[in-house]
Amino acid sequence: MPELSKFSLKLRFSGKDIEENGLDLYDGATSFYGFSQALQIAVHAYMTGEVVSRATAMKGAEMYFGAPRRGSVLFDIITVIEQYPATSALGGAVFYDFMKTAFSKAAGYLGTKPETPAVQKLSIDETFFDHLAETLEGSLQRAHRAIDHGVNQVTLERPRSKLVVFNQSTSEWVNTRDENPNVEEFTGSITRYNSISGNGRAFVRELQRVLPFRPGAAFPDNKRGLLTWSLHGNTVSGEKELRFWASKIESAKGDPKRLVLADCAYRNQNP
Repeated sequence: MPELSKFSLKLRFSGKDIEENGLDLYDGATSFYGFSQALQIAVHAYMTGEVVSRATAMKGAEMYFGAPRRGSVLFDIITVIEQYPATSALGGAVFYDFMKTAFSKAAGYLGTKPETPAVQKLSIDETFFDHLAETLEGSLQRAHRAIDHGVNQVTLERPRSKLVVFNQSTSEWVNTRDENPNVEEFTGSITRYNSISGNGRAFVRELQRVLPFRPGAAFPDNKRGLLTWSLHGNTVSGEKELRFWASKIESAKGDPKRLVLADCAYRNQNP
């Protein structure tokens, strides 16, 4: 019999319309479906260290919701997890910190920092939570349906405290615009790079910020070495500047969220 860990979460829908009329059946059901998908993907990542795009892929854990509380729209969610190698001997503080970090980043709270050593260690390679945030995006778009139709906010909670607040601002973040078909030229340097997934982070000079990136389908395999070269230059304070040709993905209000790389070259060379 595998050892089991049990954690409690809550989803609270609140606002004036909720107090007066309750939660719209269709909007509320769509939102709850989106949150359930996102939570299963996040729990799978917590258990295994693997990011998957299908909520149905979760094995070794089960999630339930309790009966709604009378007088409010509050759902209790119970998560029961087998002890996997990635989560061996980890307690409730780590689970809740992982959920807070994953959903905060996915919802646009980019300044949120992990509080426990285990999640801090995982976040050193920032590409893991970048990849997870992108994977959660579709589910969270559905999860925000109730917010887009009159609910003021939804909070994801642990016992006795809030983890993440979802509202109109987070809706604008998760509802990305379609990938811009126009490839733009940028200059910058690689600050993080995962050679297995291909995901990374780059300081983009024109935008004066660090953005997550991933290679597009047509990105040349023989150019991946340039990404590693730039990362090494950043590490040793050496030469590191690259030229990027990339498409931007933006939030609904136009904030850049990530780049999809089409090509790259040394700064003083053509592709």
